[in-house]
Amino acid sequence: MRNLRFRAFAAAAAVVVALTASACGGGASGGSGGSLVFTGAGGAYQAAQTRAFFEPFSASTGIKVKQDSPISYPKLKAMVDSKNVSWDIMEGYAYFAHANCGTYVEKLDRSKLDLTGVETELVSDCAVPIMKSAFTLVYNKKSYPTAGPQSWADFFDTKKFPGKRGIMNFANQGPLEIALLGDGVQPKDIYPIDYDRAFRKLDSIRESLVFLNTGAEQEQAMASGRVDMMLSWPGRAYEVATKGVDLVAVWNQPVFYYDVVYIVKGAKNQDAAYKFLNFMLKPEQQAKLTENIAYAPINTQAQPKIDELRAKFLPSGQDNGTGFWNDQEWWAKNLDEATAKWTQWAAR
Repeated sequence: MRNLRFRAFAAAAAVVVALTASACGGGASGGSGGSLVFTGAGGAYQAAQTRAFFEPFSASTGIKVKQDSPISYPKLKAMVDSKNVSWDIMEGYAYFAHANCGTYVEKLDRSKLDLTGVETELVSDCAVPIMKSAFTLVYNKKSYPTAGPQSWADFFDTKKFPGKRGIMNFANQGPLEIALLGDGVQPKDIYPIDYDRAFRKLDSIRESLVFLNTGAEQEQAMASGRVDMMLSWPGRAYEVATKGVDLVAVWNQPVFYYDVVYIVKGAKNQDAAYKFLNFMLKPEQQAKLTENIAYAPINTQAQPKIDELRAKFLPSGQDNGTGFWNDQEWWAKNLDEATAKWTQWAAR
């Protein structure tokens, strides 16, 4: 497993700057014209991408970015297999690019990419990173006003911390890793995942689990109080916190991950796609993304202006060395098996 540290970005969360609004423009409109299709996760995240990437890119190049969602690997594969590709760029997980480089996603021409400032260890032959985050424990302070859960062991302790726990209903969204952490496994020993041990631990709180399928459902569950704590995407938790819900992010053994973007194999607008990839990787655009949603930039030159609340949900060194990276290579090799085991377990 790669031993990467999660770097704090230039405007570290410890030095909080009041968020100031700025115009999305930048550069004269016009340019080559044309269009491309970007497929993403939807919701608050894609709305943030619209402000940080899509609108300013179109304004400066004249290239229209048409949006689609949600991310769908089966749909992407069906498009490529039928040679009827309507998407140009899709956001997704790095391990999909590892497993499908050159077959379902294009091998990238590095000579067409400007990777200045980009964390090169996150770049692969078929994908470039777009943001960094973590699977993190978040709890509602209303449920635990005096002392809330402080570890994954606490997440699995329903006697000390009664209440509902939210998890995403997907094997690759952290439940297997946190089950092992909650059972005392050290981060360096998480991979390869011991399925039997992980599912035994999950069984111990089965009656307290709430299974969620989308980021929007995750936000709604935290906002409504349907769950008392959550294996959370912190960007989504931040969105709920902005509406007045008193959420606390616990940066103890977060599982770091990063999203990537890739050009779909056989995409019709590849020249425009490369221009858009380079635009999204710019430090200014990466800063704008962080200013619009609590995900960390992948360009070390980015200097986002953030307020105190946003800083609490950004993975910017707050873990004190306890966090570790989701192993993309393991997931590339084992996704199908892990998904099958998860589906069988969840359906019981």
